[in-house]
Amino acid sequence: MRRVLAGFTLTELLFVMAVIAILSSFVLPSYQHTQQKGQRTLAKLALAKTAHWLERAASISGNYPSAVPDSVWQSSELRYRLQVQSQAQSFTLIATPLGVHAQDDCGSLTLGHTGERGVQNAALSASQCWER
Repeated sequence: MRRVLAGFTLTELLFVMAVIAILSSFVLPSYQHTQQKGQRTLAKLALAKTAHWLERAASISGNYPSAVPDSVWQSSELRYRLQVQSQAQSFTLIATPLGVHAQDDCGSLTLGHTGERGVQNAALSASQCWER
């Protein structure tokens, strides 16, 4: 009785590995772009939510507060550092990308008390980054 061994040859395995490597070289940049876009959307949401909170606080006290509670703007999924620069009658919110998102072409997103949207250290314009 003869027993047949079934399996893959080394050439077949190398071919499959090469195909996987080629496919992943196309997929990885797209995945990273999608991750950056998702994080940028979360940062925009955090900025809008914080601006809304600041407006509500100013309507009560007459001035914008100098500090914002972490519960207003922090999120465990957000990979941006959020800052508030506040004076009595104005504020500017800044969302700076961290880690691998630091290479985002939009750089830091800003939102002012008048609703003016901007960017800092960006390769793209504010309108491009806020609409993306």
